[in-house]
Amino acid sequence: MLRTKQSQKYLLGLEKLAQQGKYHVGLQTVRKYLKQYPAMEEFLLKYAFFLYHHAADLKYSRSAKKERAQTLKITAYFNQAIHVCHELIERKEFLPQRIYLNARIYLAQIYAMLGKSRKAKTFARATYKYLPVVLTAERAADVYRRLNDPDGAMRWYQRAVKNAKKADERAMAHAGLATLYKHLGEVKKAIKEARMAIYFVKQTKQSKFLNQKLFIKILHSHIPELKKPHPLS
Repeated sequence: MLRTKQSQKYLLGLEKLAQQGKYHVGLQTVRKYLKQYPAMEEFLLKYAFFLYHHAADLKYSRSAKKERAQTLKITAYFNQAIHVCHELIERKEFLPQRIYLNARIYLAQIYAMLGKSRKAKTFARATYKYLPVVLTAERAADVYRRLNDPDGAMRWYQRAVKNAKKADERAMAHAGLATLYKHLGEVKKAIKEARMAIYFVKQTKQSKFLNQKLFIKILHSHIPELKKPHPLS
Protein backbone atom coordinates (compact mmCIF):
# COMPACT_ATOMS: atom_id res chain seq x y z
CA MET A 1 0.00 0.00 0.00
CA LEU A 2 1.41 3.39 -1.01
CA ARG A 3 2.28 5.95 1.63
CA THR A 4 0.42 9.24 1.77
CA LYS A 5 1.82 12.44 3.23
CA GLN A 6 -0.38 11.94 6.28
CA SER A 7 0.65 8.32 6.81
CA GLN A 8 4.30 9.32 6.41
CA LYS A 9 3.82 11.92 9.15
CA TYR A 10 2.25 9.27 11.39
CA LEU A 11 5.16 6.87 10.77
CA LEU A 12 7.73 9.51 11.68
CA GLY A 13 5.81 10.18 14.89
CA LEU A 14 5.83 6.48 15.73
CA GLU A 15 9.56 6.29 15.04
CA LYS A 16 10.12 9.13 17.50
CA LEU A 17 8.08 7.32 20.17
CA ALA A 18 10.14 4.17 19.57
CA GLN A 19 13.41 6.09 19.98
CA GLN A 20 12.11 7.61 23.21
CA GLY A 21 11.13 4.20 24.55
CA LYS A 22 7.48 5.21 24.88
CA TYR A 23 6.18 1.80 23.91
CA HIS A 24 2.79 1.93 25.63
CA VAL A 25 1.99 5.29 24.07
CA GLY A 26 3.24 3.98 20.74
CA LEU A 27 1.00 0.94 21.02
CA GLN A 28 -2.07 3.06 21.70
CA THR A 29 -1.17 5.42 18.86
CA VAL A 30 -0.53 2.77 16.22
CA ARG A 31 -3.83 1.07 17.07
CA LYS A 32 -5.56 4.34 16.29
CA TYR A 33 -3.74 4.66 12.96
CA LEU A 34 -4.57 1.07 12.00
CA LYS A 35 -8.25 1.97 12.08
CA GLN A 36 -7.52 4.45 9.31
CA TYR A 37 -4.95 2.30 7.45
CA PRO A 38 -5.87 -1.33 8.31
CA ALA A 39 -4.05 -2.85 5.33
CA MET A 40 -0.87 -0.79 5.49
CA GLU A 41 2.02 -3.14 6.21
CA GLU A 42 4.25 -0.47 7.72
CA PHE A 43 1.69 0.23 10.43
CA LEU A 44 1.28 -3.52 11.03
CA LEU A 45 5.05 -3.81 11.46
CA LYS A 46 5.03 -0.92 13.95
CA TYR A 47 2.13 -2.59 15.74
CA ALA A 48 4.18 -5.78 16.19
CA PHE A 49 7.16 -3.70 17.34
CA PHE A 50 5.23 -1.82 20.02
CA LEU A 51 3.36 -4.95 21.12
CA TYR A 52 6.47 -6.92 21.94
CA HIS A 53 8.46 -4.00 23.32
CA HIS A 54 5.61 -3.05 25.66
CA ALA A 55 5.30 -6.73 26.64
CA ALA A 56 9.04 -6.79 27.40
CA ASP A 57 8.70 -3.65 29.54
CA LEU A 58 5.94 -5.33 31.56
CA LYS A 59 7.85 -8.60 31.74
CA TYR A 60 10.97 -7.08 33.26
CA SER A 61 9.33 -4.48 35.50
CA ARG A 62 6.22 -6.23 36.82
CA SER A 63 5.51 -6.11 40.55
CA ALA A 64 4.88 -9.17 42.68
CA LYS A 65 1.38 -7.96 43.59
CA LYS A 66 0.28 -7.88 39.97
CA GLU A 67 2.27 -10.84 38.73
CA ARG A 68 -0.64 -13.10 37.70
CA ALA A 69 -2.59 -10.36 35.91
CA GLN A 70 0.54 -9.00 34.28
CA THR A 71 1.62 -12.45 33.09
CA LEU A 72 -1.67 -12.90 31.23
CA LYS A 73 -1.36 -9.45 29.68
CA ILE A 74 2.27 -10.03 28.69
CA THR A 75 1.43 -13.38 27.08
CA ALA A 76 -1.43 -11.80 25.14
CA TYR A 77 0.81 -8.99 23.82
CA PHE A 78 3.54 -11.42 22.76
CA ASN A 79 1.02 -13.70 21.06
CA GLN A 80 -0.52 -10.79 19.18
CA ALA A 81 2.93 -9.70 18.02
CA ILE A 82 3.73 -13.24 16.85
CA HIS A 83 0.46 -13.37 14.92
CA VAL A 84 1.15 -10.03 13.20
CA CYS A 85 4.71 -11.05 12.28
CA HIS A 86 3.52 -14.34 10.79
CA GLU A 87 0.82 -12.48 8.88
CA LEU A 88 3.44 -10.17 7.38
CA ILE A 89 5.87 -13.00 6.61
CA GLU A 90 3.13 -14.83 4.69
CA ARG A 91 2.83 -11.76 2.45
CA LYS A 92 6.48 -12.04 1.39
CA GLU A 93 5.80 -11.80 -2.34
CA PHE A 94 3.97 -8.49 -1.93
CA LEU A 95 6.13 -6.83 0.74
CA PRO A 96 9.14 -4.54 0.50
CA GLN A 97 12.17 -6.55 1.64
CA ARG A 98 12.71 -4.23 4.63
CA ILE A 99 9.30 -5.03 6.12
CA TYR A 100 9.64 -8.76 5.50
CA LEU A 101 13.10 -8.79 7.03
CA ASN A 102 12.07 -6.86 10.14
CA ALA A 103 9.07 -9.13 10.70
CA ARG A 104 11.47 -12.10 10.75
CA ILE A 105 13.88 -10.28 13.07
CA TYR A 106 11.09 -9.33 15.49
CA LEU A 107 9.80 -12.90 15.55
CA ALA A 108 13.21 -14.33 16.49
CA GLN A 109 13.55 -11.75 19.27
CA ILE A 110 10.08 -12.52 20.61
CA TYR A 111 10.83 -16.25 20.71
CA ALA A 112 14.06 -15.45 22.57
CA MET A 113 12.18 -13.33 25.12
CA LEU A 114 9.78 -16.23 25.63
CA GLY A 115 12.70 -18.60 26.19
CA LYS A 116 11.96 -20.63 23.06
CA SER A 117 15.63 -21.17 22.30
CA ARG A 118 15.42 -23.54 19.35
CA LYS A 119 12.79 -21.51 17.50
CA ALA A 120 14.60 -18.24 18.16
CA LYS A 121 18.02 -19.47 17.02
CA THR A 122 16.63 -21.29 13.99
CA PHE A 123 14.75 -18.21 12.88
CA ALA A 124 17.77 -15.94 13.46
CA ARG A 125 20.09 -18.20 11.46
CA ALA A 126 17.58 -18.59 8.64
CA THR A 127 17.09 -14.83 8.45
CA TYR A 128 20.84 -14.30 8.14
CA LYS A 129 21.00 -16.99 5.46
CA TYR A 130 18.17 -15.25 3.59
CA LEU A 131 20.07 -11.94 3.69
CA PRO A 132 23.65 -12.18 5.06
CA VAL A 133 24.21 -8.55 6.04
CA VAL A 134 25.39 -6.70 9.15
CA LEU A 135 21.84 -6.11 10.42
CA THR A 136 20.84 -9.78 10.40
CA ALA A 137 24.15 -10.83 12.01
CA GLU A 138 23.80 -8.18 14.72
CA ARG A 139 20.18 -9.15 15.41
CA ALA A 140 21.16 -12.83 15.56
CA ALA A 141 23.77 -11.87 18.16
CA ASP A 142 21.06 -10.14 20.19
CA VAL A 143 18.93 -13.29 20.09
CA TYR A 144 21.81 -15.48 21.32
CA ARG A 145 22.61 -12.97 24.04
CA ARG A 146 19.00 -12.93 25.26
CA LEU A 147 19.19 -16.72 25.46
CA ASN A 148 22.28 -16.51 27.70
CA ASP A 149 24.60 -17.87 25.01
CA PRO A 150 27.49 -15.36 25.15
CA ASP A 151 29.79 -17.50 22.99
CA GLY A 152 27.20 -17.64 20.23
CA ALA A 153 26.49 -13.92 20.60
CA MET A 154 30.23 -13.17 20.37
CA ARG A 155 30.53 -15.10 17.10
CA TRP A 156 27.60 -13.22 15.56
CA TYR A 157 28.84 -9.79 16.72
CA GLN A 158 32.31 -10.53 15.35
CA ARG A 159 30.73 -11.55 12.06
CA ALA A 160 28.80 -8.28 12.03
CA VAL A 161 32.00 -6.28 12.66
CA LYS A 162 33.82 -8.20 9.92
CA ASN A 163 31.04 -7.64 7.37
CA ALA A 164 30.41 -3.97 8.20
CA LYS A 165 31.41 -1.54 5.46
CA LYS A 166 29.43 1.67 6.05
CA ALA A 167 30.03 3.92 9.06
CA ASP A 168 26.55 3.33 10.53
CA GLU A 169 26.96 -0.45 10.16
CA ARG A 170 30.33 -0.32 11.89
CA ALA A 171 28.92 1.83 14.69
CA MET A 172 26.10 -0.62 15.42
CA ALA A 173 28.36 -3.70 15.20
CA HIS A 174 31.02 -2.28 17.52
CA ALA A 175 28.34 -1.04 19.96
CA GLY A 176 26.87 -4.54 20.20
CA LEU A 177 30.28 -6.04 20.83
CA ALA A 178 31.02 -3.36 23.44
CA THR A 179 27.89 -4.08 25.48
CA LEU A 180 28.55 -7.81 25.32
CA TYR A 181 32.11 -7.36 26.61
CA LYS A 182 30.74 -5.16 29.40
CA HIS A 183 28.21 -7.86 30.29
CA LEU A 184 31.06 -10.39 30.44
CA GLY A 185 33.08 -8.11 32.75
CA GLU A 186 35.77 -7.37 30.16
CA VAL A 187 35.71 -3.61 30.69
CA LYS A 188 38.86 -2.67 28.74
CA LYS A 189 37.61 -4.46 25.63
CA ALA A 190 34.17 -2.91 26.14
CA ILE A 191 35.66 0.60 26.26
CA LYS A 192 37.76 -0.04 23.15
CA GLU A 193 34.75 -1.25 21.14
CA ALA A 194 32.51 1.53 22.46
CA ARG A 195 35.02 4.19 21.42
CA MET A 196 35.17 2.65 17.97
CA ALA A 197 31.36 2.74 17.83
CA ILE A 198 31.32 6.43 18.83
CA TYR A 199 34.01 7.23 16.27
CA PHE A 200 32.04 5.63 13.46
CA VAL A 201 28.66 7.04 14.50
CA LYS A 202 30.17 10.53 14.29
CA GLN A 203 31.10 9.78 10.67
CA THR A 204 27.48 9.12 9.74
CA LYS A 205 24.98 11.63 8.49
CA GLN A 206 22.19 12.40 10.94
CA SER A 207 19.04 10.53 9.98
CA LYS A 208 15.69 9.44 11.34
CA PHE A 209 17.09 5.90 11.60
CA LEU A 210 20.21 6.71 13.65
CA ASN A 211 20.12 9.44 16.27
CA GLN A 212 23.78 10.16 17.07
CA LYS A 213 23.20 11.82 20.44
CA LEU A 214 20.84 9.10 21.61
CA PHE A 215 23.23 6.39 20.36
CA ILE A 216 26.14 7.86 22.36
CA LYS A 217 23.96 8.46 25.41
CA ILE A 218 22.83 4.82 25.44
CA LEU A 219 26.42 3.61 25.09
CA HIS A 220 27.48 5.74 28.06
CA SER A 221 24.59 4.39 30.13
CA HIS A 222 25.71 0.81 29.41
CA ILE A 223 29.41 1.58 29.87
CA PRO A 224 29.86 4.37 32.45
CA GLU A 225 33.65 3.94 32.22
CA LEU A 226 33.51 5.86 28.91
CA LYS A 227 33.49 9.18 30.79
CA LYS A 228 37.18 9.85 30.12
CA PRO A 229 37.94 11.61 26.80
CA HIS A 230 39.70 9.78 24.01
CA PRO A 231 41.59 10.96 20.87
CA LEU A 232 38.92 9.38 18.63
CA SER A 233 36.10 11.42 20.21
